[in-house]
Amino acid sequence: MIATSTHSASPHLFRRYVTLRKAIVLLVSLITFGFVLNATADDVKIISGAVRVLDADVLQVGDQRVILWGIDAPERSQTCVLDARTWGCYDAAKRLLETLTGLGSVDCYLIGDPDPFNRYFGVCEFNGEDIGAEMVRQGMALAYVMQTNDYEDVQLEAIAAGKGLWQSGAQFQEPWIWRVQHTPGGYR
Repeated sequence: MIATSTHSASPHLFRRYVTLRKAIVLLVSLITFGFVLNATADDVKIISGAVRVLDADVLQVGDQRVILWGIDAPERSQTCVLDARTWGCYDAAKRLLETLTGLGSVDCYLIGDPDPFNRYFGVCEFNGEDIGAEMVRQGMALAYVMQTNDYEDVQLEAIAAGKGLWQSGAQFQEPWIWRVQHTPGGYR
């Protein structure tokens, strides 16, 4: 069962999204991480190579695991509801990520230091296109504003178009809230 309210592309959602979500995101980030991640140009490292999709928002480039910066997709054990039926939103998000990477070579711009599991956050591109932005544009990942505001406008486009998680009849819980409730430490 889904513990939070349902989401749909109604005008009410836009108002609620703009006000309530920012407050929740900030609170969850402070509780989970104790800080909001910040990056400078000096912190960026670039890796390129063959990619393997490990999760709906985690790639492996060579030997390095990369969590896509600025987005958050449904978790492996997380399910959503679509038209009153259980929907494998994680599987749908992971399949989209596999399609977007083309299972080929990507360029990732790593940000900051690795997490406790030696994974970096990064902006990854396939054929010059920002993979994270496209995940949000297709509605299969959410803008993760505790890291950056870069994808907020793209998310509003997805909401208005009723794509992915934002389609009519879809209900979901934000992945960062789901993790706090279901995973030790709230880690991805």
